[in-house]
Amino acid sequence: MSIVKFLNDGNLLNNLHISLTEFRNESRLLKEASSLVKEQVFDKVYVAALHSDDLELNQSCGDNIYVRRFKLFTRGYGKNLIVQLVKYIEYCINICFFYKNKKISCVNVHSLGLLPLGVLLKYFWNVSLVYDAHELETETNGAKGLRKKLSKWLERRLIKHTEMTIVVSDSIADWYSKEYAIQRPPVVLNAPNLRDLKRNNHFREQLGIREDQVILLYQGGLMRGRGVHLILEAFSARSDDKVVAVFMGYGELQKDIQAAAVNNNIFFYPAVAPQVVLEYTASADFGISLIENTCLSYYYCMPNKLFEYAMAGLPVLVSNMKDMSELVTKNQMGAVISDFSAVGINRAIDNFLVQNLSAMKINAYRVACEHAWEVQEQKMLGAYRAIGFSAAPQKVEK
Repeated sequence: MSIVKFLNDGNLLNNLHISLTEFRNESRLLKEASSLVKEQVFDKVYVAALHSDDLELNQSCGDNIYVRRFKLFTRGYGKNLIVQLVKYIEYCINICFFYKNKKISCVNVHSLGLLPLGVLLKYFWNVSLVYDAHELETETNGAKGLRKKLSKWLERRLIKHTEMTIVVSDSIADWYSKEYAIQRPPVVLNAPNLRDLKRNNHFREQLGIREDQVILLYQGGLMRGRGVHLILEAFSARSDDKVVAVFMGYGELQKDIQAAAVNNNIFFYPAVAPQVVLEYTASADFGISLIENTCLSYYYCMPNKLFEYAMAGLPVLVSNMKDMSELVTKNQMGAVISDFSAVGINRAIDNFLVQNLSAMKINAYRVACEHAWEVQEQKMLGAYRAIGFSAAPQKVEK
């Protein structure tokens, strides 16, 4: 039974979001928190994250949004299974004691690994539990063999203890509904806020890219499974620098990109804050989202970079993953790459450049506005209302 939000001493109660990240560029969580505070669903939103020496222990992220990064004494003890379990227990204990008197009425967990903690807090604190599934976690590349079986067993049993599960694509919502025989979860897309359509020139000015060169932007995590090496191989094989690739982000493949930047058509730009990322996106000419079909989670994905490109008015090249290729094709906002090879990527780029890019830009921006965070926000607030949480009534001036 859902726990309905109530008033305490004239104040709204609070919301706790728990993440297994260091909370560096978690734009989705930050947008959710900002919307919940702005609409007065909760008085305060707390975010629990992991500490890193280059980040603040305590951070304010706007009105009534407070991040606490927890230092773990066990963090330097290694990464074997036993040590990881000890770290997890230490993190859970820290959270339980730090927030126990913070008037929490709803706990949001942002990964499957935190679902056991979420269920524990639900019953210990008598609060509502929201499972915010950022991907199809049991169907990722890392979910194999015994680990996959245990993950699905855990999710199957614990998901029914939540008041709500939120997912990021329609195919993932359908999968959850069918796989676990639960009500179809609400879909809240990873979309940016509305932005006026305007061009910038940051990359040309800061990287020395010529005005006559066309900029292809890869934006986001620099990790495996995202086609990074394929794009590098493709651009290393191109015979001219008429089209250049800019990689903006951070991750394990950053050094590979920087090494490949000896080519005069490959550039690296470090990740920027979520608040200004679209200002840089709008400095490119078109975007690429080359998710590789290596797992079901990727096949069903709807990456935030797709909507960020579109909100900056960029036509897009995407791989043939189900949901995002359907969106691009249906709305004529780009092209789909089906040949995952350096030759195939270069052929797609060359074909793309002779299309009507002006029409694609208009379509891309229209789609971005139709799916902007202001639209997703209303879907999210409606889902919270369905489990007993709603905006505080406005005070009437006498």
